[in-house]
Amino acid sequence: MKKIALLAVIGTLVSFTAPKKTQDTKTPKPKLVVGIVVDQMRYDYLTRYVSKFQEKGFKLLMNKGFNAKEHHFSYMPTYTGPGHASVFTGTTPKVHGIIANDWYDKELKRYVYCAEDTLVKSVGGDFENEIRSPKKLKVTTLADQIKLSTNGKGKTFGISMKDRGAILPAGKMADAAYWYKGGAEGLMISSTYYMNDLPSWVNEFNAQRLPHSYLSKTWKTLLPIEEYTESHPDNSPYEESLIPNREPVFPYDLIEAQKTHELSTLKEVPFGNDYLLDFALELLDKESLGQDESLDFLSISFSCPDYIGHAYGPNSVEVEDTYLRLDQNIATLLDYLNVSVGEGEYVLFLTADHGVAQVPQELIDKGVEVGYYSDSTLKANVNAALQAQYGSLDLIENYSNYQFFLNYEEIRKNKLDANEVANTILIESLKNSGVESGLIRNELATNSYTDRINKSVQKGWNVQRSGDVALVKSPGWLSNKYAGHGGTGHGSPWAYDTHVPFLLYGYGVKKGNIQKTTWVEDIVPTISAIIGVQPPMGCTGNPVKGAIK
Repeated sequence: MKKIALLAVIGTLVSFTAPKKTQDTKTPKPKLVVGIVVDQMRYDYLTRYVSKFQEKGFKLLMNKGFNAKEHHFSYMPTYTGPGHASVFTGTTPKVHGIIANDWYDKELKRYVYCAEDTLVKSVGGDFENEIRSPKKLKVTTLADQIKLSTNGKGKTFGISMKDRGAILPAGKMADAAYWYKGGAEGLMISSTYYMNDLPSWVNEFNAQRLPHSYLSKTWKTLLPIEEYTESHPDNSPYEESLIPNREPVFPYDLIEAQKTHELSTLKEVPFGNDYLLDFALELLDKESLGQDESLDFLSISFSCPDYIGHAYGPNSVEVEDTYLRLDQNIATLLDYLNVSVGEGEYVLFLTADHGVAQVPQELIDKGVEVGYYSDSTLKANVNAALQAQYGSLDLIENYSNYQFFLNYEEIRKNKLDANEVANTILIESLKNSGVESGLIRNELATNSYTDRINKSVQKGWNVQRSGDVALVKSPGWLSNKYAGHGGTGHGSPWAYDTHVPFLLYGYGVKKGNIQKTTWVEDIVPTISAIIGVQPPMGCTGNPVKGAIK
């Protein structure tokens, strides 16, 4: 039914064209770089679920590779778009320009999407909302540098269930980025930025209708449910349900779920990871990655944990089950690579694009002083303060992603001082529940901060694209869109959103671990040092020396 079925007994594989390599094989350079991003994976999932992981998945990477135990994002907002861009460029939104998933464009006077490109079309179907490319990325990625270093001979690809999770890692020069189109279609698609038509092997893959197969089953726990002792009870008031008007408990009838979500349901269950792995193995095979002397690259972004984590929260049985199943996916991928490319002839890293907060209501019920903030109340209070000080002037052009954008035309017309207006906004904002601190444009553009939180705001702030007042929400607080029902979110500079895995394995990697803090910017320069390729042009990180042989 699916490519992964070929791996049921890895030792008996006969479909690979490449001969099996051994650890003793001597190679002057690696043949393949694989970058894995798990969307919304906190570091503590590794330690919390470790007793249930098998030996050849996450444990193999942790025990026989390199484990950076205090790896953090150094900026805010910690979202999917900025996270993927930062991992693969070796820098932060201050430089690469992907400041959020969506942001207000001051020139266009509208919101734009991080992978939006109105000059391209979708490939694989006529989908007007799938006009995507890496156009808005300001710098090169690791994949781009591999293209340059091999004079275009190396093949580079990015795949994900989310378009931004495929496109941003693959960069400007990729052979292709592929992502999942749910709805009524259930297809892997691409963009005319890369090609005019899907390769025949992708069409053949789509023709198998694997989403229908995966969604014809019931989501039951992998282990007996009483063994999920690392999670709170299954029937929890802090979760959203996949199926409307039904308690969020196992088992989940995926036929029933499709009545609401259609084939997009695949993104919201662990079987979406299986499907993406199927596609990854097919791509590795059909594109012959790692089969010649030119260095190739593949990024795989497992998006499903993000959808599941948002709905159920980090203490749920659903999240634990997702990671136990993902552990099997990782093991299958490693087995495949060891046979098809050769153990020791590829380098693989695994990280995440952000973490996630505890469900605030759960913390409230346990006596922790957190809550849900209201952006609409914040904006109303700020506008009232501005009106009281300056009269009925329209001084705010936009508020989004924790930032106020000033209306400079109105400020100039009324001969006001922009810094003074920004300070008024900041002072009033700090009076609101859930607002911890903030900085204004003049400070962000000129100051050099050592305080970690202020520094994280500055590293996430782009002088051309960002706003004029940047706020930091208080620890543990989330938007009131989550209030009154289950679920959680992310985006802050606090440790629960910034502390993620960084695991390295394979060619040139020194076995061990490190407790010293490393940063998202350090991943790419570390890989670049291992493979002997120039880091991306905007790279601001440093190699993690303890990780390199």
